[in-house]
Amino acid sequence: MSWGLAVLQHALRQPGCPLCRLQREAEARYLENLLWENVNDPATREQWAAGLGFCARHAWQLQRLEARRYGDGLGNAILYEDLLQRVIPVLEAMAREPAMDPLPLHRRLAHVLRLPRSGDPEGIPGLQGRARCRVCRLGEETARAYAEWLVEGLGDAEVRARYAASDGLCLPHLRMTLICARTRAPQALADLAGDAVRRLQRLLGALREYIRKHDWNYRHEPMSPEERRSWIRVVAFFVGEGEGDGSLDDRGG
Repeated sequence: MSWGLAVLQHALRQPGCPLCRLQREAEARYLENLLWENVNDPATREQWAAGLGFCARHAWQLQRLEARRYGDGLGNAILYEDLLQRVIPVLEAMAREPAMDPLPLHRRLAHVLRLPRSGDPEGIPGLQGRARCRVCRLGEETARAYAEWLVEGLGDAEVRARYAASDGLCLPHLRMTLICARTRAPQALADLAGDAVRRLQRLLGALREYIRKHDWNYRHEPMSPEERRSWIRVVAFFVGEGEGDGSLDDRGG
């Protein structure tokens, strides 16, 4: 009997879908190995960067795993430091040249941020829905409507001030808002991109301090609350806030 069949037979004796169980176990094993020995592996880092990190579910799973297993976030911090350095130059270009033809810049953003492709090559008629989940679509439509209102509102000084004082947008919703702004409001696009650059540069600085202060030579230096939360905040930026993940103030590491 092959090893795979033996594992499958064991899963078949457990409750629930055996493939769901094996899939979850494989995902968890990959994340554990990533944190334990592959954070600095070049091939692993290239795969990580090619997808600009993980999907929201696995990004937060990696965060929770490191917090639970190590009571820390150094592995996440090292991985996301690389991603911030890839995203900031794209936003800097948008902030510098809001009047340029937005399509090439949008294509560059899509390339760097690896926007998902449409279509499912493995689809089997009759065994999958013909449309996306209605709740997902409703949520996305709602977010897009508010993104358009934000673009419109940034022409008002009070709205700009309120936005500047807020926590800003996560990357998925920043991307959505930049797309809304790219043809109708170049100045709003520049404002949003410039604001994001400032926020991310500050976050990158805090993240680098978080990493540096894990070095044995600097372990005596206290971390600021901003530095201590930076490895959580960077996950929230790249994939958005996940339901059940708690508030940023509660996820200190």
